[in-house]
Amino acid sequence: MNLIQTNTKLLLSILFIGLVSNACTTASVAKGGGSGFVEIDTNYQHQWDKSVHPFSGAAVIDINNDGNMEVFVGGGNGQEDALLRYQNARLENIIEGTGLSSTSATYGSVSIDIDNDNDVDLIVARDNGLYLYLNKDGHFTQRMINLSLAADAVPFHIAVSDIDHDGDGDLYISVFVSLSSFRSGVFNEPAHAKKNIMLLNNGDLTFTDITSSSNTAGKQNTFTSVFCDLDNDGWQDLIVAQNTGEVEIFRNNRDRSFTAITTNTGFGFWMGLAVGDIDKDGDQDLFFSNAGDSIPAFLTKGDIREDQTLNLDWLLLRNDGNFQFTNVTADYGISGEGFAWGAIFEDLDLDGYLDLTVAQNYLKWPVHKLFKLSGRTYLQTAGEGVFKHVKQLGLENPYYGQSPLSVDLDNDNRPDLLWINMDGPVRAFLNRSVAEFFTVKVPEQAGLLGTRVHIITSSGQSYTKEVLTSTGMLTDQSPDLVFGLGQSKEVKQVVIMRPDGSSQTIDSPGRSITLPHK
Repeated sequence: MNLIQTNTKLLLSILFIGLVSNACTTASVAKGGGSGFVEIDTNYQHQWDKSVHPFSGAAVIDINNDGNMEVFVGGGNGQEDALLRYQNARLENIIEGTGLSSTSATYGSVSIDIDNDNDVDLIVARDNGLYLYLNKDGHFTQRMINLSLAADAVPFHIAVSDIDHDGDGDLYISVFVSLSSFRSGVFNEPAHAKKNIMLLNNGDLTFTDITSSSNTAGKQNTFTSVFCDLDNDGWQDLIVAQNTGEVEIFRNNRDRSFTAITTNTGFGFWMGLAVGDIDKDGDQDLFFSNAGDSIPAFLTKGDIREDQTLNLDWLLLRNDGNFQFTNVTADYGISGEGFAWGAIFEDLDLDGYLDLTVAQNYLKWPVHKLFKLSGRTYLQTAGEGVFKHVKQLGLENPYYGQSPLSVDLDNDNRPDLLWINMDGPVRAFLNRSVAEFFTVKVPEQAGLLGTRVHIITSSGQSYTKEVLTSTGMLTDQSPDLVFGLGQSKEVKQVVIMRPDGSSQTIDSPGRSITLPHK
C-alpha cells in the first residue's frame, strides 16, 4: 500500500468517527421533529441510472392561475418527471395529461411567462436539449430551443432576465461537460470546459445566441447562474457559480453586453448560489457552496497550478456597493463546513432576518454513502450578524441533497420548504411558525425581474428583496417575496423600485400586496 492509500485510509477512518456522531444526532432530531415545520408525505423519488449526471431539478409554478403553487420536479434517465400539488394533506403527482413530462434525464428548470399571455410557461434543461413548454390553461405544448452545443456538453441550468429592458425574457444557459467525458479536478484544460450560452429573446419565441458579443461565455463548466441587480441601477447583472474555476460576476452594460468583474475568490468547486440582503443595507449579498472539508484537500487538487489558489471553503460575499465584495464567511460562522450543493436564503422563522439552508452529501464520496451529512439550516438572530446551525426546526435531510426549495404549498403565505434529493425522495415541510409576516405576490413576468421591494416596519426595521429566478442549484424558487416581521406587528410602508427607474410607495399596506403585471 503506497503513502497516498495509507493517508486516505487514515483520513477516512477519522471522518467515519466524526460522521457517526453526526448521523446519530441527526437521526434523533428527525425522530423528535421540530417546532417550526411539519413533514408531509410525498409520492415521488428521483432515480439515477448512472448513465447521466445524477442531478434533478425543480421549479415552482402556478399552472392554472388559481393562486396555488405546484412544483415541477425532474426525473432521472428513463423516469417520468413529476408535477406536485398539495392536496389531501400531502403532495400528489398530477403531471399526467399536462404535457410536461419526458423520460430524458431532467436537470434545471425555470418558470416564466415567456410569451406574455398571462399563463406561466416552463423551460427545462434535459440531457438531450433545452425544452420550452407553452402553457394554455394548464396544458402545455412542447417545443425545442435551438442550442449550439458541443457533442459532449449538456445544458444544466436556466436563468431568466430582461437584460435589455424590451419586455421579454432572455435566457442564460449554464452548460456542463457530459458525464461520459467528465473528469474531476480539471482546472486548466480548456477542452474539458464548456461555454455557457446567452440567448436574446427576439419577441416571437425565437432566440439569438449573443454569447460572444455579450462576453458571457464563462471559463468553466457551470452548475448555477443567477441574474441579480448588484449595484441597484435597475439592470440585472450576472453571477456564475462554476466548477473548478473562480466565481465570475458580469456587470450589465445596458447595451446587451457585460463586463467581467475580478472576484479573486480562488479556484473552487462552486455549485449552489444563494442571493439575499443578509445585512439589511439595501443590496444583495451572495453565498456559494463548495466541496468544504468533507474530502481531504490533497484529493481535490487535480491539475491546479502552484500559482493558483485552491479554495474549498464555502463563500459568503458581502456586497459593499460598486461591485466591491468582502469575504465574510468566517465572520458569519459558516467556515469549515462539509460538502454542499444548492443553497437559499429565506426567513424561515419569520423573525425579520434571512436564514441560510444548504443541501449536502456527495454520491461519489464513499464516506457519504455510509454516513450522511445532515443538510444545514442556519438561523440568523437579530443583532448578532452570524448564522447558527440549528436542528430544532426539524429540517435535517440525511439524503443526497441537491437543493432546498422555498414555496408556499398550502397557500397560507408562509414559506414552506422542500428538499430536492439526488437518487432519493422529495421531502416536504409545512411552515408552522407563528410570527407575523408580510407577503408580496409576484406575477412571473420578465418585465418584473429585477424589481426591488423595500419594507419599513412599525418598529423601524427594514430590508430589501429583489424579484429574481433560479437560485439554489438547478432550481427556481417561489416568485413571491415573504418578509418576516419578528417583533414588529405590521408594515408601515412599502417602496417598490422597478427596473425602469420608476417607484411606488404604499403606506399601511396590510398583510400582503400583489405587484401589478408589467
